[in-house]
Amino acid sequence: MADTGEWELVGKPSKKNKNASVTNGKLSKEEKKQFLNKAPRIIPTVSTSPVKYFPGCIDVEVIGKENRLPNSPKAVSEPPKKKPEKKKKKDNALHQPGTLEEAVRRLSVAQMQNLLDVVVSRFHDSPLIWLKDLASYLNVRVNPIHSPDPAFRGHPLDYPVSFMNEEVKKLVLSTVSGCSDGVLAAFHKHCVQAMVQEQVKGLGVVGYKIFIQILAMHRPEVGVVNLPFYCELRQDLQSQTPACLSLLWAVGQSGVGNFTIGLRVWLELMMPVIGLKNYSSLVVEYGSMVFGGGAGESGNVLGVRQFYSIFDFTWTTSASLPKSVQRQLFALYPKVKTTAFSSSPENTLRNFFPSFLRRLDPYTPHPLRVELLTCLVQCLTQDTQCWSIWSQLYLKHLPQSAILLHHLGEEWNVLGQSLRVQVREAREAVAGFARSNKQLAVKSRAVTGVREATEATQVLLSQMKVVQEKSKAKTPRIMKLLGLLLVAAIIWDIKSAGSFYGSRVGQTVERLGVVPYLEAFGRASRKAFIQSYRWCVMNVPIMYSRSCELAGPYLQLVVEKTSVVWGYCWGLLETAAAYIPVAKQKFETSLPGVSAALTHYGSVGWQLLQDGYANIREASAPYLLQAHQFLITKVFVGPLAPEKLQEHLVWAIDYVSQHLGRLHSGLVNALNDTTLSPKAV
Repeated sequence: MADTGEWELVGKPSKKNKNASVTNGKLSKEEKKQFLNKAPRIIPTVSTSPVKYFPGCIDVEVIGKENRLPNSPKAVSEPPKKKPEKKKKKDNALHQPGTLEEAVRRLSVAQMQNLLDVVVSRFHDSPLIWLKDLASYLNVRVNPIHSPDPAFRGHPLDYPVSFMNEEVKKLVLSTVSGCSDGVLAAFHKHCVQAMVQEQVKGLGVVGYKIFIQILAMHRPEVGVVNLPFYCELRQDLQSQTPACLSLLWAVGQSGVGNFTIGLRVWLELMMPVIGLKNYSSLVVEYGSMVFGGGAGESGNVLGVRQFYSIFDFTWTTSASLPKSVQRQLFALYPKVKTTAFSSSPENTLRNFFPSFLRRLDPYTPHPLRVELLTCLVQCLTQDTQCWSIWSQLYLKHLPQSAILLHHLGEEWNVLGQSLRVQVREAREAVAGFARSNKQLAVKSRAVTGVREATEATQVLLSQMKVVQEKSKAKTPRIMKLLGLLLVAAIIWDIKSAGSFYGSRVGQTVERLGVVPYLEAFGRASRKAFIQSYRWCVMNVPIMYSRSCELAGPYLQLVVEKTSVVWGYCWGLLETAAAYIPVAKQKFETSLPGVSAALTHYGSVGWQLLQDGYANIREASAPYLLQAHQFLITKVFVGPLAPEKLQEHLVWAIDYVSQHLGRLHSGLVNALNDTTLSPKAV
């Protein structure tokens, strides 16, 4: 620059070089290396969007080689190959048990103990976590290929725990026994919730059911702690049949061996769904199981409201059920009624009487009317307060009272005997009904049921009078029975004391100073008897022979005439029998079809008689059974037991026979003495 005296551009030569090297629009190898060394490093990010390149930038091959980015989004979103998974599934299917029994028997106590040791070492003071892990292990292990019925219908009550190994069962029980009731109640709720959730997803839940069944067998009270929650859960699951059936089965396990818990579960959890087709069979079978084991103290569980919910469904709504389930329900109803009434009927039936009377509508079906009348009669015969309650409800339920009065009038001959204690209350109540009927008849506006009630009341009052007169006529029979019992008691007293003067009767007679008079009466009676006996021995044969001489020919003549008359009548019958076919034929020709009609109506009448006898026997059977039960439990017990009475009767026969033999020998000796005394003189 100093030599020429001109300025030079410093970057000119490089520019010339650059222009010279980018003549074709490409960089040389050395320039590419320098550019990449000086350029900032790009961190690759996972993205499925394609990378955009702009013209005039770096070549795609260079960036792809340095950063190892995928060339297309297909490489990122390509799914993995599934061939290994199919092999894995086939291997699992080979080891998975086919039936529930096989799955339960495969449980290993060693694996369960190892799992329990690990969980206990990690969570020392959390028994709920131990139980949850153990239940999850059971649910994973017990997973058969063929899923069983959600409620295990058709299997025994202890199914499927009955197939479990004893060592496994002992391990589960030892874990459960060390937990408190609060922990077990929370665990029971967890198992039920997990079971329902996985059942809805279509997964296996048999392991949870096994744990719930074991828990219910040994601690059944924890299964009903959360019963209100289970009722809400059942209401949400009613549309999902398998899950709801599993819920009903699981909670119902707590009442398998406990009547009170089972009855509570049946009433609160199961009865609301008895009308649904998918659950009615299970509900009725569970009720039969609960009541089949015998009723306990059920007064606090089966109240009036619960009983009438069962009563109304059985007699009015059960027609929508299948016939088999309907028959099971009707077979279950008597057990329910007995359970509701049997705790203390003399104090509880007054609570049932108003509802029975209100349901006795004149338009009720015949079977329901018969059942209502039977229950009302049972209330009136066993609880005295029902008559006063009926007097208060008479005007309010007049048509129903008329039906009940009519039934009582028809059955009073039988009912009057079972109402010996309540006869006074019954008469007062019916007399009050008659007065109320007279007051209603005076009113200008007619009241429904007054005429029927008036007629039924009059019939019942007349039947009461007839029964009262019959009871008065039976008084002499009762006196005779009392006399016989008194004589038997005196004989028993003398026999037990060994002599008359040592017995209580003899001591009482001696204390009263009646012994001399009794001895004088005995001597006089003996003398009169001996004299009458001697007279009979001497005179009766003479009188008999004399009467035979006088009346014998006449008696023989009567016998001959009687035989002649009998032969004449028999001949007439034979002659009539010969004319019967001819008369029958003439009768058929003159009145065709009459004999067939008579035969038909005769058979119908005979069938009616048989049905009437069967109905009478069926109607009287409960009362006869009650009387038999009363006599066995209240009367013929202790000293009056049948075997004791038999012993007393045998002793009395022996005693009387011995005394009769002594009396006969004494009389013979006395007669011999009297006949020999004149000759001796």
